[in-house]
Order: sequence, then structure tokens, then C-alpha cells
Amino acid sequence: MRAMTPDTHRFPPTLALRALAVAALAWAPPGQAAPAAMPPADADTDLLLFLLAALFWVVAHVWTLLVVWAEARASGVQASAKTREAVHGQ
Repeated sequence: MRAMTPDTHRFPPTLALRALAVAALAWAPPGQAAPAAMPPADADTDLLLFLLAALFWVVAHVWTLLVVWAEARASGVQASAKTREAVHGQ
């Protein structure tokens, strides 16, 4: 087995892989060997995917803001406790 090449991060193609690809393409009907030039558009699916992406974006950003706020609040409480300690000499 040959080592991975650092520029592509994958194994170089081997003779067995090429033979398998040639056999699969020869066995498959011509319609399945090549993708369609333009897949059919489905407006409902596009809208659903857009809304799901928007929902994910909103949830991820609200969660991030919540975590940042909670950490700032927690570190503020710790900082004020340390400040009180320094002022009172404890």
C-alpha cells in the first residue's frame, strides 16, 4: 500500500481502482453513467431547504450569543469577587 500524498491528502489511484471504475461504467446503462445537464428544479424543495438553513443560522447565532453572555456574566461575577477580595484584604 502506497503512502498518502501530502498535497491531496488521499491515496493515489491504483490499477485496481481504475479497473473497478471501468467495469462499473461499462456495466451501467448510458443514462446512469453521466449526470443530467440540469437537474429538474423544485421550488418547494428549494424553499424548504432555504428555510431550514435560515432556522439553523438563527438557532446557531442565538445559542452563541447566549453562551457568550453567560460566560461574560460568570467572569464578571468572578472578577467582582476578586476585586472585593483585594479591596478587603482577604
